[in-house]
Amino acid sequence: MKTALALTILALASALAGCSSNPAGPYGYTSAYLEERSRCVGSSMPDTEHVQRFIRFYDQLKEGQIDSQIPLIYAEELYFNDTLITLHDRAALQSHLQGTAERLDRMSVTLLDVLQPSPLGNPGDSHQAQATFLVWEMEAQFSLLGKDRLSHTLGISQLCFNDKGQVTFHQDFWDSSQGLDQHLPLLGPPTRWLRKHSDTP
Repeated sequence: MKTALALTILALASALAGCSSNPAGPYGYTSAYLEERSRCVGSSMPDTEHVQRFIRFYDQLKEGQIDSQIPLIYAEELYFNDTLITLHDRAALQSHLQGTAERLDRMSVTLLDVLQPSPLGNPGDSHQAQATFLVWEMEAQFSLLGKDRLSHTLGISQLCFNDKGQVTFHQDFWDSSQGLDQHLPLLGPPTRWLRKHSDTP
């Protein structure tokens, strides 16, 4: 009995030790975000056309337009994180968006608001002073396990632009549990249960 208990404790300790290492990929983007904010230093404030061009690009995202439009939207070297993946160059982002468009039946993005830096923020934060925040509504329709799924979410994109109007820094703040996780076979039921009960007074 004592031997079995000791083995169980050893197995748990080994599992916890494995979990203590720094996670890679989407779960570790906080440190990358804080490091990459320096890209915003010296950025240019976008004009209305730059913002509208960005929204048009993602609204009705289609495979055919990505190759021709992405050089206008994004700089060659960049930071991009949509809470699911972190990328650092335009070619990788182009491939990511092509794969996303292939899996979507339909997508629409509507701009709700444009937020500029506020005096209430940290006056010494030069990174924040150069950023623009877009508040958006997104609908995406896709097929999963032979069934049509509809995702309807809200999000915010923090953007920094160069003097050519290209995005050099793109961080999305988006609830993937509402947009994606609830449709997955294993994560869906507990995600919907937690959301239902957390919304109940």
